[in-house]
Amino acid sequence: MSLVYLRERDAVAVPPPSTSAERHAALENAAEAIIHADGLLFTAGAGMGVDSGLPDFRGTTTGLFAGVTEMTYEQMSDDRHFLEDPLFAWGVNSAQMNMYRKADPHSGYLTLKKWAEQLGKEYFVWTSNIDGQFRKAGFPAERIVTCHGEMEYLQCTDRKCCQAGGENHVWSSANLPSKVEVDATTLRLVDASLLETPAFRCPRCGSVARPNVWFCSDQNYWSHPARHEASSRYRRWLETMHEGNKRLVVIECGAGLAIPAVRCEGEDAVEHAGEGSFLVRVNPSDCRVPAHRGIGLPFAAAHGLCLLDKIVQQHLNQA
Repeated sequence: MSLVYLRERDAVAVPPPSTSAERHAALENAAEAIIHADGLLFTAGAGMGVDSGLPDFRGTTTGLFAGVTEMTYEQMSDDRHFLEDPLFAWGVNSAQMNMYRKADPHSGYLTLKKWAEQLGKEYFVWTSNIDGQFRKAGFPAERIVTCHGEMEYLQCTDRKCCQAGGENHVWSSANLPSKVEVDATTLRLVDASLLETPAFRCPRCGSVARPNVWFCSDQNYWSHPARHEASSRYRRWLETMHEGNKRLVVIECGAGLAIPAVRCEGEDAVEHAGEGSFLVRVNPSDCRVPAHRGIGLPFAAAHGLCLLDKIVQQHLNQA
């Protein structure tokens, strides 16, 4: 857990509503803010995917490989494994990638997309998730900022090759096999010959490929040009919102405290926006919010967004 975040931010935050009446009032306030916002920012952490059947990575009993290995997720999330033990690195990442491919976006994603289309407001998605669920749900790529990358793409493990640039320095992971056998006890690929096939190799230099995502310990992450462009568009839009004192509403789902990048992004975005701006934090456990401009909704993402949408639709029907 981020000690800096706890000391400087979460330690002075206020708890979410605790009674039924307080929760209803919070939902009403959040719905009003969404309807009257000038712009919407949808942010999401790992908890957003739980309702799609995806694990929360760091949970002791519900984490990605809980009960399989004593290694923490942070220890497994290290790009050095691709050089020192690529069978292990690709065993872990193949299992993760195939899980993402099979998962379907839950109803909460569709609720957010409905608001984006129905309310006709400028919006962006900002997520630390690498699962591609927002893309699967139909959000346009130019509106999605994936701060940690996405499993949809691969890159070379050789930094010099990445630095050389060109059209092949980041490429699609679509050619990776959808079914690979992974040893259940060692988490290593069973068939070592797979790593010699073109699907697992850089198309330019032939080195072992790796997912184009930011690992917890990473010396070689190389941002996809399209991702950089989306991030630049988002920053320009956010600056416009701030400079114009526009009402910005951030709907944050499933963002935890371990690596609080998503929480900080939303809090900062609202803090510098105009009057009537709010952070709506949807989280069943880590739901404390800033005392100023924060609305906490202590629900899982799909359920919380469903409850909120019912009130949004009621308000729109009465207008």
